[in-house]
Amino acid sequence: MQHVSDLRVAGLPGAAHLALVSGVIHLDPASAVFEAMLEGWATQQRARFLKDNTIGPRLELVRRFAAFTNQYPWQWEPAEGSRRFGPVAGKARWRRSVTRCC
Repeated sequence: MQHVSDLRVAGLPGAAHLALVSGVIHLDPASAVFEAMLEGWATQQRARFLKDNTIGPRLELVRRFAAFTNQYPWQWEPAEGSRRFGPVAGKARWRRSVTRCC
């Protein structure tokens, strides 16, 4: 099993620490980590040869959901998804398994 410090040395493409500038103190560290996370995710998707017209809407969806919940992804719980997608599921007649993970 690899430790986090081992992964930092490996410099895996898309890792958030590669997008964050070393030695910089951010005024809003959570926002900086969120943007680095999204940048890393976009890098990972490009490595899978996905196009910007696929990646862009995915990033925008995560940003919109973060704005809707007023939380960062590491703070999300299943209830946030239910509040956002529950009304949509009822209108679109989606199965509950599509909109809820638990």
